[in-house]
Amino acid sequence: MNLVIDPTMYYCVNCNDEYMPEASKCGVCGAELISGEALLAQRQNEQAKLASRLGELTPADQIVTICRDEVYEVKRIEQLLKAENIGTLITGEESSCGKGCCGGRVELKVRVQDVQAAMAVIEADLDRTTASHEHKAFADYGFDQAAAEHTCPACGATFAVNGNTCPDCGLCFG
Repeated sequence: MNLVIDPTMYYCVNCNDEYMPEASKCGVCGAELISGEALLAQRQNEQAKLASRLGELTPADQIVTICRDEVYEVKRIEQLLKAENIGTLITGEESSCGKGCCGGRVELKVRVQDVQAAMAVIEADLDRTTASHEHKAFADYGFDQAAAEHTCPACGATFAVNGNTCPDCGLCFG
């Protein structure tokens, strides 16, 4: 989506909605708005990052495997990474021809220096496709048997402790 950014207006970075300068929060998602000038600077920084990446892999690159999955899923992730100018290589496991037709899984590899950016792209895709960002508050959850009440990290239900299982979703804690 090519959004024409007016430096005098305000924008929601989540929804790409444009607002008059008097507005401070997005009417759709409630996020704080940023000025068009700040959004332009942010987009220029993003473009500079993309341009600074090396793109396609070469034989001299030091590469690492970042995921191993079925070929259709690896190819989908590969397209997300290529859109961010992150070079990729798909290889097969030893029991596979590497094309996905002989069984087994394939591996997606990137440059060592691109791992952090690649993982950020994958995490953003996971958040977007699963809405897992709504449950990140439970990522460091620990089940304390002595506590009187718990919130389930799987479904978000709050329940009194009288066993090791969430009464709503059945997640077992013990």
